[in-house]
Amino acid sequence: MADIITHEDLRTAFLQAFNPSLLLKIEVLDSGKKTLGILECGIQSGSMSIDGQADVRRTADIIVQPTLTSKIKLMENSLLWLNKDIRMSVGLYQTKTKEYKYYPLGYYVYTDTVGTYDATTDNLTIHCSDFMKKLDGTKNGQLGASIISFPAYKENEETGEVIEHNTIRGAVEETLEKLAGVTKHSVDDIGSYKAMPEYNDDWESYRAENPAWNAIPFDQEFAAGSSVLSVLTAFRDLYPGYEMFFDMETNAFICRLKPLCYEDAVYLDNSFIERVLIAENTTVDMTTVRNICEVWGKQIEADYYSEECTYSGNSYVSAVAGYGDGYFDGDVIALKIPAANQADCSLNINDLGSIPILNEADDEPIKAGELKENQVYSFRIGRKRIDKQDVFRAYLLGQWQVHAINVLTDGSHSREFVTAPDGETCERYSKEYFQKFYHCERVDLTVTPNSPFTVEKIGEIPDVKVSGEFENITSDDLAADRARWENWKNCRLTDNITITTILLPFLEVNKKVSYKRSDADRAHQYIISSVSHDFTGYRTTITMYRFYPLYEKQRNETGTHKTLRGYTHGELSKYTHKALAAVRSRQFKN
Repeated sequence: MADIITHEDLRTAFLQAFNPSLLLKIEVLDSGKKTLGILECGIQSGSMSIDGQADVRRTADIIVQPTLTSKIKLMENSLLWLNKDIRMSVGLYQTKTKEYKYYPLGYYVYTDTVGTYDATTDNLTIHCSDFMKKLDGTKNGQLGASIISFPAYKENEETGEVIEHNTIRGAVEETLEKLAGVTKHSVDDIGSYKAMPEYNDDWESYRAENPAWNAIPFDQEFAAGSSVLSVLTAFRDLYPGYEMFFDMETNAFICRLKPLCYEDAVYLDNSFIERVLIAENTTVDMTTVRNICEVWGKQIEADYYSEECTYSGNSYVSAVAGYGDGYFDGDVIALKIPAANQADCSLNINDLGSIPILNEADDEPIKAGELKENQVYSFRIGRKRIDKQDVFRAYLLGQWQVHAINVLTDGSHSREFVTAPDGETCERYSKEYFQKFYHCERVDLTVTPNSPFTVEKIGEIPDVKVSGEFENITSDDLAADRARWENWKNCRLTDNITITTILLPFLEVNKKVSYKRSDADRAHQYIISSVSHDFTGYRTTITMYRFYPLYEKQRNETGTHKTLRGYTHGELSKYTHKALAAVRSRQFKN
């Protein structure tokens, strides 16, 4: 139901606004999901919410009047007890068929109390949340007395050689099945974004050449008293852009990349929204808006360190005391660099042979000048399988601490030059500007011409991420990915609008809609981020953030032709020639 809205659904919802008639169906389930009984209730008051950004996605607080009261008492053999779960649906009366059509609201567990029944008023009060409450320690999900460990890999006990990398997906599935007893699940791979079809057309080759693309990056341990949910979120957040929730219709646990929606059809169009619209709120809380995200990651602890390093023939040659007789996958080596690098540089440790120095995020050679003279940089030795042979690479991790910045820009050139702390001049809001003023080498510019929150429009508003989960970020490349994602949330989830309509019980989050704001000259596309149903007032409140199709499409493309080829003349007419040229010059040249 969540994927398709029919004309009949829209007609039923619209006609109900003139004479609301609702029923709530409560199916009581045992621990095996077997239906023990069904309560059909008139809704006295209450609400139900869906928040696509929250771990506990669905919550409900409802007062109903059951048609069946014989088993409402709070006793062990009644329909309401601690070991019972419920599945709820709301019914709208169809004048055509003279029957109620039910729309699923999802599976729930009782919270706070199991419910209360007032025999005088014949009212039943229910406070409930989705099954994530069984994992966060509220109803269940707290770990026992022992420490739970997830090693990054299995190794040969005699040689120490890595036999097999343990995957993040495997750790999530093991946590669900062994620690929570959840066997119905759909868990996508979690790992490098270059290995994902959503971001890379050549993802299969990337996976073949990078066997550890989805591996646990380092050993994970969780203390007694932690919740199952905290374990799951720790694995989920190793890479940005993933979401976890229980599916509304099947109650299966879902872990996946958050939908980008750029290829999705419009779920609800402006013509219908205008007919059911009650109110609009375009207020933006500017205290939550950020357009620069600065991520400070892990302080790098090298396995080996050396200042004996020369630069000759575009190769850094170093003698590292104590290093073995061959390169080993996962070793971290820190070197004091004697000179800035040229393009396609390499590393040679103890005359073991030159290996290319690459970026961790995209497997591409580092750019010329990325390594600075007399600075200490760390490199992780990585092994790949190419043509059935082991090939080693040196991945640049960064300096003493992982550090990266993402900036939201409209792609224009300020033509204003300022003096940086080092005494040199640079153009304001250029990549060099942020490198110098924020003392950060890894700076990425996200170009979104139509966003109202770019640095050119509202100035620099930074969001600095330190400590906690960010200490798990092990390279500048991974920090850049996380900064991009956090900046996306800061600039997109705040570029939103809230509207109130008549009750639309079939709505779901992460769906694309078309809507014309009262102060806009045309309709734009939005993505639904949260939905709240007020059953008493027969209203639905929808919060949605602006969808920028040009920017979204760019995330999986390179070059002007490929960036623009998927758009019609009508779509491209939304953007000026200046904006399109800026996208090319800033996004791909910097």
